[in-house]
Amino acid sequence: MAIIDLISSVVSKPAGRILESSVRTLVNDLIRDHDLASAAEVDALRRSLRGLEGRADDLQAKLGTAEAEITELRDALANSNAALATANAGLAALQAETHDHVEPEVPAPAEQPTPAPAPAATPDGCQVPGCTKKHRSKGFCSSHYQRWRRGTLTGFVLTDGTVTVGDKTRKVNKKLAGRAYTVVDGKAVVAD
Repeated sequence: MAIIDLISSVVSKPAGRILESSVRTLVNDLIRDHDLASAAEVDALRRSLRGLEGRADDLQAKLGTAEAEITELRDALANSNAALATANAGLAALQAETHDHVEPEVPAPAEQPTPAPAPAATPDGCQVPGCTKKHRSKGFCSSHYQRWRRGTLTGFVLTDGTVTVGDKTRKVNKKLAGRAYTVVDGKAVVAD
């Protein structure tokens, strides 16, 4: 309230106190009559602006720090790229040097080992092929049970009795929930 402060500074303290309430009332009436912001609203806005200025200063400082870190990372990347180029040039020279002096020995093709079959599900193990964890519920381990409940475990009838065939969802008997199924000729075949 610049007007009240001005009057208070000009008039003596006792007289200023008497005039202050009259001037304050007059100023508040003018504010109300002309739909202007009240002193409290102006003060609240000032406090908010000070807070925002503080936050902006903090963000500006963080931005400066981030920019400095980015510059350091770019410099480090440029140095790494230069070192890599030097190493590649040295490797190429070494390969050219060894290629001229040594004939490469070509090994005979190795026989490919046959992959081991997936472990069979144990009576108390998870029913998902390849999973060796103990079952928690409905024949699934904890992680597969959660995926099945959320509807993200493929190849098993979902909790609501639906299966996915291609890009379509088909309804089957809800009692089959949790059972494995395969798609044959566009039809879902539920395992026993």
